[in-house]
Amino acid sequence: MKDSLALIGLDWSGSRLSAWAYDEAGEILSSTVLHEPERVAPSEYLSRIRFHVSEWLGSWPDVPVIVSGDVGILSQSVTNLAIPVPLVVLPGHLMARDGIWIVPWIRQLSPPDISCGSEAILAGLGEDHASVCIAGRHTRHYDLEHGRILSLSTEITSELRDLLLSAGALSLKDGPAQTFDPRVFREWVERALDTDDAPPVFSVEAAIYTGQLDPASKAAAIAGLLIGADVAAHYDPGDEVLLVADGPLREAYGLAFDALGVEVDEISATEALQDGLFELADLAGLLGED
Repeated sequence: MKDSLALIGLDWSGSRLSAWAYDEAGEILSSTVLHEPERVAPSEYLSRIRFHVSEWLGSWPDVPVIVSGDVGILSQSVTNLAIPVPLVVLPGHLMARDGIWIVPWIRQLSPPDISCGSEAILAGLGEDHASVCIAGRHTRHYDLEHGRILSLSTEITSELRDLLLSAGALSLKDGPAQTFDPRVFREWVERALDTDDAPPVFSVEAAIYTGQLDPASKAAAIAGLLIGADVAAHYDPGDEVLLVADGPLREAYGLAFDALGVEVDEISATEALQDGLFELADLAGLLGED
């Protein structure tokens, strides 16, 4: 692998560091996921990256290393990446720290928002005109026109669902094992899409108490309400949306968009991130001359 290695791409999310080794054509030679026992302080990001990558490869590589995600908090000095902003200027603002190239966060001043690593995913989409929904623990909605990011909205939909189900009056403590029933999920999505009469989240608990909902479907119902409210707040029937997600969230948001009557194209968030890191490194000149 060392003979063909051209770039190391990384993404730090929470306590997880995802790593990919690329050849000069952008093909993935190998990959790994590295873990910290707990979330580390921003001041430790770079030293922990050097430790983990050296452990993975046997030594620190002699090729460029680019990283996105939580590490972007170290880019607070890059203040001129504010929406509206052409996506094409992002490679010129990569920040070199301790032999590592950091993808800076893009900021929005009104209302305040930050991209938190999703900018690298955008770079891998190859889209100049699109409404983009990047669904994750925090879901980000972007509007792109003529290659410019015009707006960003971050919703903590999945995190909020997890918080509701793990603590408080709606928690699953001592409850039955949960099953995902697409029919139940869609039913509660459709209730949330009726923005004039959408029920509060507590309606899920009340529906169980009154015998209208199987307790094993509580998580699906709450997810339906929250995701339905999320898509209803940002899209209208007939819109065209690029859904960037993986796994269960890709399925869930796909069902919600279908219920709303939105035309959806789907792409893997992981693949877009991989492509974006390589594209940014290439456009920044880190890979040398073609």
